[in-house]
Amino acid sequence: MDQHHSRRCFLGRSILADTVWSGVVLVFLAVLTLATALPVFGQGAGAIRLVGEDQALNFPDRLEFVATVESINQLVQARVNYRIVGSRAWTYASVELPQENGPESGPQNRSTLRFGNLLQDSVHLPPGTNIEYYYSFSDRAGNSLETQLNTFEYFDNRYQWQELDAGPLTLLYHDISQSTVAGLADQLAEDLSRVSSLLQLQQVDPFRGFVYNSFREAAPAFPNQSRTITEQQVFHGFAFPSSGVFLGIGLDSRIIVHESAHLMLQQSLESGGRPIPAWLDEGFASYVEPGSRPYSGQSLSSQGLPLRAMSVVSGTPQGINYFYLKSESVVAYLIEEHGVESFQRFLASLRRGNNVDLALRTTYGFDLAGLEANWATSDSGRSRSASGRFNPATPFLLFNSWFLSGLILIVVTIVSVRYVIRKIRPPSDDGSFYWDE
Repeated sequence: MDQHHSRRCFLGRSILADTVWSGVVLVFLAVLTLATALPVFGQGAGAIRLVGEDQALNFPDRLEFVATVESINQLVQARVNYRIVGSRAWTYASVELPQENGPESGPQNRSTLRFGNLLQDSVHLPPGTNIEYYYSFSDRAGNSLETQLNTFEYFDNRYQWQELDAGPLTLLYHDISQSTVAGLADQLAEDLSRVSSLLQLQQVDPFRGFVYNSFREAAPAFPNQSRTITEQQVFHGFAFPSSGVFLGIGLDSRIIVHESAHLMLQQSLESGGRPIPAWLDEGFASYVEPGSRPYSGQSLSSQGLPLRAMSVVSGTPQGINYFYLKSESVVAYLIEEHGVESFQRFLASLRRGNNVDLALRTTYGFDLAGLEANWATSDSGRSRSASGRFNPATPFLLFNSWFLSGLILIVVTIVSVRYVIRKIRPPSDDGSFYWDE
């Protein structure tokens, strides 16, 4: 055999070997891809299969996870494991399995399982909350199946929502003309940019806000409050930092900016690991509202709780009203009397994990008690009226007062008009009034 022939044979064998090896690699990759696309099986792979799953949502009363499972043997355990995205704690719901699984076709048993009502015992879930979940099953032969992690968005399916982007905010609304909402977008983006600059947020994580058109619409989505708070419609908005969502009533820039500020402040301080005291949280959100006009410390210092007792919002409607006014005034004092840069250093100290007293001392030279004393002598801001009553600082409070005032004005107007008509138009013989044609 000559050298030329030997070289051709060698090349032929090399090409054949490469072709076989390439085929093996391709088959391996195909199997690997298929394996990653299937559910994660436990012991006895193939003995249990999840063939379908869905969620049945009837906002705000019922949320069920529904799974259709095929199994060779009788199932003895079935669970859906779930948690809010970002939460560390898992919980689960299970179903009571029948004694026998009735075969539908072939050698396998098919069961459609409904995992109770996840809203019965859970904490309040605002619309827009993302829930991550997976299923786990086991049968009497010891086989098990654990599915891959999936995500479901809990939402208010009573309405057809539309979306509008304004900076980091995606605003969701319904049954409002697009032109009306679009006219608000540029101003909202500007206001939120002002808030992020004050907080020194280099990049704001996107968040969403659901705007309802009335208190009646929003009430099922709002957290449960006391009967008095609910009846007097004290709160017109709620923010949920863990879900990156807020809820509000009305297309009002003050409400939207206020609730957005809660979420942005939380983003600014989340690395500190400490809860934000309510006086700082509500005070900052009220202070950055468009058109904010805080009262002076001298105007407010004689009433209400001390700052150290204002770590949470609670009390009667009037007490809550004062809480908001004082909180806004205190934050205004820190920013306007001591400067924006000092306030930013104060937030930076909180971000490092320091408590409020330490953050205040290292920034301003006084603790919470000192802040209270200094603020109480400040005359910067609006003063109390002579009657000693306050005008509400935010659109969230004392809605009934506005409603009653408007109702009285309407009644007075109607009575006045009727009086004028009686003077202008004489009665007919039967006592009724008439108009000339």
